[in-house]
Amino acid sequence: MGHVHAGKSTRDLIDAEDLMKLLPLGSGDTFLDAGCGDGFISIEASGVVGDGGMVIAVDIYPESVEKLKARIGDRTNITPLVADITRKMPIDDSTVDLYFMANVFHGTVANDEVEPLMAEIRRLLRGDGKLAIVDFKRIPDTPGPPMDIRLSEDRVREILEEHGFNVRDVLDAGPYHYMIIASPVP
Repeated sequence: MGHVHAGKSTRDLIDAEDLMKLLPLGSGDTFLDAGCGDGFISIEASGVVGDGGMVIAVDIYPESVEKLKARIGDRTNITPLVADITRKMPIDDSTVDLYFMANVFHGTVANDEVEPLMAEIRRLLRGDGKLAIVDFKRIPDTPGPPMDIRLSEDRVREILEEHGFNVRDVLDAGPYHYMIIASPVP
């Protein structure tokens, strides 16, 4: 049996406002939050992209998307979507400026879903689009998945390069997380 995606929020582990400061995201951009959970990062991103931008908040769990829908309020720039990020989603090709995933990538690696995930990311990203992966540091006795499925920054870099991405930056994203920003090789 593969890794079971928990479908839990990481709200207590990641500061969404601080995270936005690290991301190559601006007004008018389209931000895809893959595995959005209850959408706390999506809501923060909606303020960054503004009225001219769009946030596509995707989760495989309908209950997570329902929680986000209840929290959106009067924001018109968030589109909640129940979908599997490892399959073709109902989103047009080359429309995403920043494809973002927090605490998701390790699970796709553990479940051998990297190939379809990367193919879908490449399909969705604009020519100058970026991929941002936030995942758990490999520090024993800290919150997160079991150590045997946590990925080091070097391992994520290796996987991305194997799939035609250039790693642009590796950043500290808090006490338990790192962030890797990459772009597809043309």
